[in-house]
Amino acid sequence: MLRLENVTRSVGDFRIAGISFSVEPGDYVIVLGPTGCGKTVLLETIAGIGRVDEGRIFIDGADVTRTPPEKRNIGFVYQRSMLFPHYTVAENIRYGMHVRKLPETEQNKRINILAEMLNIGRLLERSVKNLSGGESQKVALARALAIEPPILLLDEPLAPLDPPTREMLRREILKMHRQLGTTILHVEHDQVTARVLGQKIGIMHNGTILQFGKAEDVLERPDSELVARFVGMENVYRGWASAAHGGAEVKVGGMLLKSTTTLRGDVGLCISPEAIHAAAGGDRQWANVLDGTVREVSDRGSVFKVMIDVQGQPFTVHVSRREYESRPLAAGVVARFGFDAAKVHCFKEGG
Repeated sequence: MLRLENVTRSVGDFRIAGISFSVEPGDYVIVLGPTGCGKTVLLETIAGIGRVDEGRIFIDGADVTRTPPEKRNIGFVYQRSMLFPHYTVAENIRYGMHVRKLPETEQNKRINILAEMLNIGRLLERSVKNLSGGESQKVALARALAIEPPILLLDEPLAPLDPPTREMLRREILKMHRQLGTTILHVEHDQVTARVLGQKIGIMHNGTILQFGKAEDVLERPDSELVARFVGMENVYRGWASAAHGGAEVKVGGMLLKSTTTLRGDVGLCISPEAIHAAAGGDRQWANVLDGTVREVSDRGSVFKVMIDVQGQPFTVHVSRREYESRPLAAGVVARFGFDAAKVHCFKEGG
């Protein structure tokens, strides 16, 4: 559906460089990266807003690298909804269809379907000046979808919203995607949104894509220290991997950690805070069992973030509220923690 081959574009002193990935029909792809890494420039380049310096862009197998924006038939929703302030909700949704001279009956049909899907039917005759942030973003989504684009580009559409509204709109977008099967490329800085919506995820940094693949691969098996830290692994180290039964033993400082990796020698490794469990005193069910001194405990709502020290190595553990209440932890306490060998993910920088 969408393919980028070595796309490079300069905007002033900034440049996106060597961008290559594919988005299949019906995919929901999120490009995740910090502010200023080039996410919006990437979307605008795909939409045809600005000339590509190198590389090619394909939509449905056709090379659209030099095709003007209005001929690409791409839907685009920016972080700010950018609705026409003098139009009603219905008139905003109708706009693209009217420009394309669709029959009025078809326009009305699409407006009603999208309004019901996004739960904005009661707002159709309202001026957009009187909408909340979440309502405005829903209208912007409906306007973009009304032209039935082969690809919908979303530029951090949830960023301006408060947390409850953001969560509500995530659910609406997820439902919409399941019903319509629209191919979506969505750029974000928020990891929660990426985890909830993304089927595939790309990690962007300084104008390049560091890693791209299935969401679980990128989030659970990062291929570099930079990606590991960005996706929130927290426990990221360097070590030396040697062959052992069932995989490898990885020496990290004074510790030997069991891993299922096939890599050998100097490796990077990471362990998700959620993969480490508070273990009972005699509990040996885990391949890796460590005794550490608790340095700090902070309540994060659904979990407690516990900082521990194991032979000079800092570990971050997310303990569920139920676990914590059954086995309270406090600074200065020596506690036992365990995790599976499969949770010790190793990588060589650059793959």
